[in-house]
Amino acid sequence: MNKPLLKHSVVAVALAVGAAPFALAQNSASEAPATVYVTGSNLKRTDKEGTQPIQTITAKEIRESGAATVTELIRLVPSMGTDNNIDTNDGGFSRGVSTASLRGLSSTSTLILLNGRRMAPSAYADPNNGNSTLYDLNQIPINALERVEILKDGASAVYGSDAIGGVINFITKSSFRGSEISARMSANDDGEFARKGVTFFTGLGDVETDGFNVFFTADLSKRDRTLRKDVTDIKFDEYKRLQNRYATNYGSNISRAPLIYRETTPGSGQFTATQANAADRLRTPLTDCPADRQIVGNAAMGFATTSVFFGRTFCNFDTAPYLEGTSDGEDGSFLSRGVLKISDNVRAFAEVAYARTERRYTAAPIGISTTPVTNFTSGGVAPSYQTILPIGHPDNPFPNARASFAYRFENAPNGTETINQTGRFLTGLSGSHFNWDWETAFLYNEARKEDGYNGRLYLPTLRKINQGATIAQVAADPTLFRSTRSDDRSKIAHVDAKASTTFGNLPGGQVGVAVGAEFRRESLKMTPDAELAAGNIYGLANTIIDGERDVKSGFVEFRTPFFKNFEMDWAGRWDKYEGMKTNFVPKVGAKWNATKTLAFRGTYAEGFRAPALSQVTPGGAQFFVSGLHDPRRCEADERTPKPGATEADCNKSASGTGGANPDLRPETSKSYSFGILFSPTTNWDFGLDFFKIRKIDEVALGSEFEALRNEDKNPDLVVRDTNPDNLLRDAQGNPIPGTGPLLAVRLPWTNQGAMETRGVDIDVAFRKNLGSMGNFSAKLTSTYTHGYYLAQHEGDVEHNLAGYNAGLIDWNLSSGLDIPRWKTNMSASLTRGAHAFSANVNYTGPVSLRRKFDGETTYPMAFCHYAPAVNSTTTANFPSASAAIPGYLAAFPDCSVKEWVRVGVGYTYTGIKNLALTLNIQNLFDEAAPYDPRYGAIGGTGYNSGLHNPYGRYFSISAKYNF
Repeated sequence: MNKPLLKHSVVAVALAVGAAPFALAQNSASEAPATVYVTGSNLKRTDKEGTQPIQTITAKEIRESGAATVTELIRLVPSMGTDNNIDTNDGGFSRGVSTASLRGLSSTSTLILLNGRRMAPSAYADPNNGNSTLYDLNQIPINALERVEILKDGASAVYGSDAIGGVINFITKSSFRGSEISARMSANDDGEFARKGVTFFTGLGDVETDGFNVFFTADLSKRDRTLRKDVTDIKFDEYKRLQNRYATNYGSNISRAPLIYRETTPGSGQFTATQANAADRLRTPLTDCPADRQIVGNAAMGFATTSVFFGRTFCNFDTAPYLEGTSDGEDGSFLSRGVLKISDNVRAFAEVAYARTERRYTAAPIGISTTPVTNFTSGGVAPSYQTILPIGHPDNPFPNARASFAYRFENAPNGTETINQTGRFLTGLSGSHFNWDWETAFLYNEARKEDGYNGRLYLPTLRKINQGATIAQVAADPTLFRSTRSDDRSKIAHVDAKASTTFGNLPGGQVGVAVGAEFRRESLKMTPDAELAAGNIYGLANTIIDGERDVKSGFVEFRTPFFKNFEMDWAGRWDKYEGMKTNFVPKVGAKWNATKTLAFRGTYAEGFRAPALSQVTPGGAQFFVSGLHDPRRCEADERTPKPGATEADCNKSASGTGGANPDLRPETSKSYSFGILFSPTTNWDFGLDFFKIRKIDEVALGSEFEALRNEDKNPDLVVRDTNPDNLLRDAQGNPIPGTGPLLAVRLPWTNQGAMETRGVDIDVAFRKNLGSMGNFSAKLTSTYTHGYYLAQHEGDVEHNLAGYNAGLIDWNLSSGLDIPRWKTNMSASLTRGAHAFSANVNYTGPVSLRRKFDGETTYPMAFCHYAPAVNSTTTANFPSASAAIPGYLAAFPDCSVKEWVRVGVGYTYTGIKNLALTLNIQNLFDEAAPYDPRYGAIGGTGYNSGLHNPYGRYFSISAKYNF
């Protein structure tokens, strides 16, 4: 089984997203080296290949990639992990946001900058690990970008918190003259996953001659909805055969035909039935619906032979029309930037930006079941709701017992909407005086989110059923359905000042120094709907936070060119977060040019990440968890209830609450890199950068899996029903204390174990002028992860998880992270006059689903998680294996999610004055996304969105006109 998680164009052509290892080697001999700032330092330099690994994606490479959004562009980078958020469909707590995760160290450990300064985190409080701070890539206008610089090394010594895994700096055009308009359309060969958009760009003035430059860009785009049933560019044959995907129209046995159950024992509040006792406990027949909605339960639908629905005809509710491959939505953004020359030495600058994304997600109309459902107020838990029909109730068919029912309000509105908006204002001055270059600026950035839920149930009306009203009467009551809307805001107000100069002389040149200070106020306010906060909405959790804090920082950097061929960089930063002690982190780097064609470089850095505001402010996210296996009420095979328990105890839903912890420590890290740069000729560049990053004290919620597993040690974290009638009983028939049905888990934020990743980045670039044939270039960018280690608690044994799913290879881990060893991009392009041709190959490696460990236990032989279930007392090699996918091993004897290889091509024509026409085809050979059994259950996608996409052969056309 999958461990429970909190419910939580696209064309790549001429994939030139890898930076050439030697930027200077690409300059012509006549070009004078310019001094520039490079991400990761506040010092100017002439050689962009410094002591640390930086990948640059230029504007030309962005255009050639075919990416329609920043999210699509970043997913093409091999160093990105699979644990990012993608807003294709309803993502629970991260609904509507897209993020990046360098090295698979989580979105919270990847700092996102816009023009070298922080963005405000989006207004979310996602309790899932690694999601407490979410920088939304949807808010960055791709068409305004001049380049993207990706620092694949720890950078807290320069940028402070959140930069443990690295930094992605999105740099917009700093000046533009003229006007440009472009339009684009894209879809796959079935017409699905369609997008269209238009961009306008205009600018005037030259800073040197006119004394100013100002430009403006605006972009509008729309994406269409694609139903899950129309997603066919997956390994459909395997999916259909192994999961019976849409073999029938079965979606849910809860429909507008109520399923009415008799109470098992008086006063127990338990309403269940099995094949053996259905005649006594379930009202039959189950066919109060038209004949075309009647269906017979079978194993392909997920019913066990003991289920009351196995072999029995019941009313089906088809959920397929409500399941999405991707939601529909609109994006809009504008950005304006201006520079004013005040004097020869002083310039003023300002930047104004706004972005808005709207996503609309479908969902099946709401239903209710027979079990108690926790409800929440803004301050905690509201009275739970359970439908109980007393004896004599008009809908109770049992004359001598209470009853309850499962029912879907098919007339209810449905779906959710999420609107994210970001506003940004920056103004400042820069100049040069007394051999110092200086800059100071004020930044205000606000992110606002509105979350809406449609068709929720209003508890004061719903409770009328228990007071004697009929189901039909309540379903027809216009006050039953409510829509809720939240108002969530995240803000930063930031003032900074920095200056750099050179002084003295070393054999290699002058010493460089930079100093600076920052003051930042962060705030997060999340306000739930008033009725939800009052506890009047059925089964919907609150997120309520109102906190702010001040952050004061200072930094210093040095560059020491000890010799002409050897230099070192030094950096240190102090950060004081309100309520925490001052934190200091250092960084040191070195580069040695052994020969004119061979260089070595390396860095050592310490890093930190302060707990998010949502983790130290009272309040926070409430949530529901599903798919829980209750070990006190369910056998070790995870499917069989113990005597007195029910099947629901082996696939349990419960409520959960987090908890602010003001005593949290910052996460800390140590990172190392070592690089070899080799350029044997003017045509070839080779780069190898080895990396190791270790993060400790990760701030995370305790897991439900772990809380239940260790209930004896921490009983306060688990809340159970204490009704004596619902307790399990021993051999003498006596109630066993603490064995009631699971109601809730408490999961406070804590500092947990460690995470470590090791590997190598490989970069190869080739370019050659072919004379009359044109200019040819080729590039390979690849990341190999040879080690990934995870300890949930200090002292836990750490196993190498690379190439596996973390929570399967080690059954002690609750992580769902997939870690392919290889991710590679190769591209080639030929430009000849008005014609430009390109091709690319993208590779994502396999992920094994085998099980090897359970904490300190190493199984005698690794086995497939989807092997047939065998009782662990008879076969030690197969403890708790899943039998959810019959026939899986026969189809996939290597027990893995397969590798994925895509080939793309592109063509651009510029032979018409001021006009450029481009055609891109991604995945030319229509290679389907590999089948992943973890995503294949009823309503599942059948593929892993962290590793793959279901677009298939995808076409994109665009036209750009300059005037």
